[in-house]
This record gives sequence, structure tokens and C-alpha cells, in this order.
Amino acid sequence: MNRTTIILLAVMVDIAVTVAVVARVMKKRGRLGVLSRGLDKARAFNETVKETTTSFLQSNYSGDPGQLPAVLEQLMLELDEKAQEQGLTLNRQAMKIALMSALGSQNVVPAKDAMDALKKVA
Repeated sequence: MNRTTIILLAVMVDIAVTVAVVARVMKKRGRLGVLSRGLDKARAFNETVKETTTSFLQSNYSGDPGQLPAVLEQLMLELDEKAQEQGLTLNRQAMKIALMSALGSQNVVPAKDAMDALKKVA
């Protein structure tokens, strides 16, 4: 083994030990559970975003890209209410990312139109 390989192995072992120690400390202090609950809330909200987006667009979007920014603005307001109901506080950028993900998972709005419209939404 050359010197570089030995150093690389030492660094990898160091990282593994550090991760194990941090995980153990977080578990003892109950922080791992808090992180897990936060992820569960985020997953649940993501499902809510997908369902709400699909139903909202089916009832409020005619297919005209010109009206899409106004429709998405209204949808963002509704999603913000849903987030608050679920005990989440999300900034506007996080909400846009969740919405873009939901738009990408359905075929109601072309991706380019969605991106252009979201840039216009405050």
C-alpha cells in the first residue's frame, strides 16, 4: 500500500467513527427523534402538496400559460395555509421548491411553463 491509500483509509475510518459518535450522542439526547419527526412532517406535507396541486390545477387552470402565474400565486396561498395547519413554517422559496416538485410529478403543466410562471410569482 502506498502512502496516499493509507491516508485515505485513515480519513474514511475517522469519518465513520465521527458519524457513529454523533449519531449516538443525538440518540441519547433525543435529537434523532426530533429529526425523524421533522422528516415525517415534511413527507406528509409533500403528499399534501401533490394532492392539492393536482386538484387545484384541474379546477382552476385552463391551459393558458398567460394565466398560470396568477393561478400558481393562489395555489401558493392555499399551500401556505395547509403548511400552517400541519404545523410547518416554510419560507416562500421552500414552498416554490415543493410546488415545482409537485408540478413535475403530474402532466397538467409543461415544465417550461411552470418554471417561467414560478419566476413571476412573488
